[in-house]
Amino acid sequence: MPSSFQEEEEVGNLQLAWEMLEVAKVIYKKKEGKDDQLMAAQTYLKLGEVSAESGNYPQALDDFQECLALQLKHLPPHSRLLAETHYHVATTLCYMDQYSQAIQHYNSSVKVIETRLAMLQEAIDAAGGAAEEKNEMDELKQLLPDIKEKVEDAKESQRTGSTASQAIQQTLGGASTSSSAFSCGNGGPSSSSASAFATVSKIPVKLSGSASSSKAVSNISHLVRKKRKPEEESPVKDTDAKQAKQEATVNGSGDSSASNGKGVQEGKSQEPASSSAAVGSSA
Repeated sequence: MPSSFQEEEEVGNLQLAWEMLEVAKVIYKKKEGKDDQLMAAQTYLKLGEVSAESGNYPQALDDFQECLALQLKHLPPHSRLLAETHYHVATTLCYMDQYSQAIQHYNSSVKVIETRLAMLQEAIDAAGGAAEEKNEMDELKQLLPDIKEKVEDAKESQRTGSTASQAIQQTLGGASTSSSAFSCGNGGPSSSSASAFATVSKIPVKLSGSASSSKAVSNISHLVRKKRKPEEESPVKDTDAKQAKQEATVNGSGDSSASNGKGVQEGKSQEPASSSAAVGSSA
């Protein structure tokens, strides 16, 4: 038989069992008698087993807890049914990695069994050694080591899980710290790196050589040349015109800035000729 067909048949059987148990639960819960309420508890127990078998552990936990609530209400504290339900709750909690609560329910199961053993021992002593009570005691004594071993396994899983969780948190914390130190989410510098660069820019720097007597540099914005607006260019032209007039006055010319520029150019062109004449006469 193909495996896929077997899986489909198994799912179909689980679904059918779940539907029938749901109907039985509704019927028994409507009745208020003790026996009916205990039957409703058993339907919750079986529903939990079906959910656990299908891997739906949250639903299984809800069903087991509903069963336990009804049993605690109507059963004596030494009932084996209580021990069984505590065991199912604990096992489901382990599947959900809730080890602390699982340990509590495992211990509750052990406590119920120990109470049951004490009660059976009293019955055996009073009846002179009934065979039925002795058989039950033997069964319970064989169960105790297994449940206690489950408690130790849950404790070990809890320690291992806690250590692994701390390691993961440290790893994730270190990664987030290092990433934030280099870049932000938008690809720009982070606030921490920006503040670090801002701190460095405020450190006084002494210039070497002839500029050693200058003031410490704390702001370099004055070194950045900005493009002047059109309306700011006219004062510069006026300043250039004034400088040209002053040069013309020094050269003995009262012409405009344009003629002064021409005179300067002619003076410059005549200087090499006079120099060469001086050299020729000296030779």
